[in-house]
Amino acid sequence: MNIKQIVYLSKTVERGSLSSAAKELYVTVQAVSKAIADLERELGQSLLVRGSRGVRATSFGQAFYEKAQGVIAGFMELESFAAAYGECGGVLSRLRLALNTPAFPGNELVRENTVAFMKSQLGIDVTCDLATGEAGYQGLVDGTFDALVTVGAFNHADIDCFPIGTVPAGVMMGSRHPLTAKDVVALDDLALYPIARSSWFDRANDTIVENYRKREARLNFVELSLDGVMKFLSEGGLIFTTGIPALGRTSPLLTVRLMASEDAMAVPICIVCLKGHGAATYSVVEKLRLSGGLPFLK
Repeated sequence: MNIKQIVYLSKTVERGSLSSAAKELYVTVQAVSKAIADLERELGQSLLVRGSRGVRATSFGQAFYEKAQGVIAGFMELESFAAAYGECGGVLSRLRLALNTPAFPGNELVRENTVAFMKSQLGIDVTCDLATGEAGYQGLVDGTFDALVTVGAFNHADIDCFPIGTVPAGVMMGSRHPLTAKDVVALDDLALYPIARSSWFDRANDTIVENYRKREARLNFVELSLDGVMKFLSEGGLIFTTGIPALGRTSPLLTVRLMASEDAMAVPICIVCLKGHGAATYSVVEKLRLSGGLPFLK
């Protein structure tokens, strides 16, 4: 049994026709028919019922087809994984990266700096897109990205998350908010204002909110939709984010303040990839750790 036989059977079951499967696979009908016949001989059971109007799976053939989908997906993942390796030592030869944060003014410059820094440290070709919210995870699944940079831990059963540094927690607010008069803000200062609890915002927001909830901080968390952000901030609302100075300079309408030392927390910067891809990504992570992480995010 080999993967070619399994793929040929799968396409035939899906199309209900040997000729349609052959056309999609760019092979001859004879090649598809022979591969399936050989597979049936190896298994000792019929997989297809052949008729004048095409073919259909036997009960065993249908069960085999359903089981085979995971095998095919795993094989394709292995092919993609192998293609991402360089010539030696399991080191990536290129890195398709995405910054998994909300869109913000100046993100183009941040991504350009990410590419330049990683190229200098890793010696490989690097691209860096912006992938907001769930688009980042979906990009990993469909193979658009090799890895994500997240500010905040990314907790998911299918994900490996490698910390490469930390940044301090901060609070984003409108530029006319009363708290802009303070150099740093404490949890007690925040208790008077609504604070967005928004899973779409970024992983830093999730990480910070969960941390302060565990501390049983008395904060007024509210749900917020993406299209209501600017109105929410202009009306005195707050959003937890990171104390990255660059974020406070991305828009004249926004300001970021650090948390006071007694309420401070560190938010991890992470490289994120699908499980099973970690071996290749680990070399990237180690080089970034040795270099001190991403300096322009600090």
